[in-house]
Amino acid sequence: MIYIQEQIPYKLPGETSFSITFNYNQSIVDTVKQIPNAIYHKKFKSWEIPATSLSRAVQLLLNLDSIDLTLLEDREEDSKEVVLNENYLTRPFDYQLDGIKYGLQHDKWLLLDSPGLGKTLQMIYLVQELIEKGEVNHCLVVCGVNALKYNWKKEIEKHSKMTARVLGERINKKGKTRVGGIKERLEDLKEEREEIFTITNIETLRNADIVKAINNGKTKFDIILFDECHKAKSVSAQQTKGLRKLESKYKVAMTGTLLTNNPLDAYVPLNWLGLDNSTATNFKYYYCVFGGPFGNEIVGFKNTDVLKDQLSKYSLRRTKDLLDLPPKTVIQEYVDMDSKQSDFYSNIVDGIIDQVDKVHMSTANILSMTVRLRQATVSPRVLSSEEIPSAKVERAIELAEEIISNGDKVVIFSVFKEPLKEVYERLNKYNSVLCTGDIKDIDIEINKDKFQNDDSCKVMCATTQKLGTGVTLTSASYAIFLDTPWTMAEFEQAMDRIHRIGSSNPVFIYELITKDTIDERVHEIVETKEAISDFIVDDKISQKSLDNLKKYILDLGK
Repeated sequence: MIYIQEQIPYKLPGETSFSITFNYNQSIVDTVKQIPNAIYHKKFKSWEIPATSLSRAVQLLLNLDSIDLTLLEDREEDSKEVVLNENYLTRPFDYQLDGIKYGLQHDKWLLLDSPGLGKTLQMIYLVQELIEKGEVNHCLVVCGVNALKYNWKKEIEKHSKMTARVLGERINKKGKTRVGGIKERLEDLKEEREEIFTITNIETLRNADIVKAINNGKTKFDIILFDECHKAKSVSAQQTKGLRKLESKYKVAMTGTLLTNNPLDAYVPLNWLGLDNSTATNFKYYYCVFGGPFGNEIVGFKNTDVLKDQLSKYSLRRTKDLLDLPPKTVIQEYVDMDSKQSDFYSNIVDGIIDQVDKVHMSTANILSMTVRLRQATVSPRVLSSEEIPSAKVERAIELAEEIISNGDKVVIFSVFKEPLKEVYERLNKYNSVLCTGDIKDIDIEINKDKFQNDDSCKVMCATTQKLGTGVTLTSASYAIFLDTPWTMAEFEQAMDRIHRIGSSNPVFIYELITKDTIDERVHEIVETKEAISDFIVDDKISQKSLDNLKKYILDLGK
């Protein structure tokens, strides 16, 4: 007799898997090995197969012996009506109330609302409801984007009477707020926290002592919120390892970038939530199709319906269709370099052509050459001490002054900080503010508030890495992109800083593209939604996009 039993997965992806047990028989062993993704567990002396392989398993094994098949009983859905206390300082939208109710019915889940729908507000009031119901006392917020720490604190203080503090936060002798290092953060965790919310960034979790202190310190964190969870993609990263060790009764992972664009992006959030028990390797082989010269390149995906079903049961996803937002118009504007910048760009191209003949075209080299070409179109001063004008900077200033003259504000984005500094200085007469990686998070928060609330502050200059997610800049109806972010998701996230709840006027986005340069190829790749991963973070790029860039660079010499 061969026994096949449905179970909660042990090492395979999905909601359920099947275990196969039998008295040793080499023919049966050989047959089970033919089932895709079958795993043998010595501890249980059984085989585990994915739910999608059940039909094939039964078909093969019936030829060898009788089968005893046992299925799990259907789990009853919790239909209990949730009653909210609704002691809120800000009245949520109806769909936000639905999000709070969903959170009260699920201990571990994902909030996948598209950018601009107020995920932060929903989580603040979910925690408040759980506190009033006696379920939790303290909440830990882990920010996937470091710059969001003070945004969370400000939103909590604005929309509730609950207290919040950034982990390691100190007031120095000059009366300024700063965030200390690991030592100060450990000291905080050793003491019992008075504040309800403790906020930190995911990089803090690289330290094993911090993770241990969070789990075993004097303050018990009954709920953990992981904001911008799509940032935790690398399973091998130390901060991801630390995240996966965090323990709590309630856990919520949040992102506005839908995880199913790439099934592998879903692994860390699902695994951290305890909704998928598979290993990273098994997850990859279950959802990925491999090919290429050596059979180890990901060329496609499979079984995505399994992941879709799994996400639908443990996540909440709403789009902007729920809101009556004003229209958003994206304008691609092509700019021409003057003769000086054109000659400079040509020299950079010649240097790269010469380099192509001497350097192996590795991923790092291709990306390095791409960045150099992009810098030449937007910020030649990064590559040369000469005073070489940038057509994009000049056009951005023209557009900004035209927008301001009509009584509006403008946000100017770039991947690179250098051109933003130039724009910031040249538009300083409009009380401009700057938000790049060089500026402390507390000062960025001050700049952001100034732009939102001070009518005299007309210009915000920001890198997409720093302010492209999680913040509200709805005092502006115009945004100018000096260059195209590396992915469509990143581009859409950044655009949605001015197109979200609070937007009252039509929104206009200018994307500046320098004619006859690398800009056109990058725009083409992003526009067709080919994924260029943020190589600054994880040095990875899709093979298709890499080939596209490689071909462009090799064609430069033709």
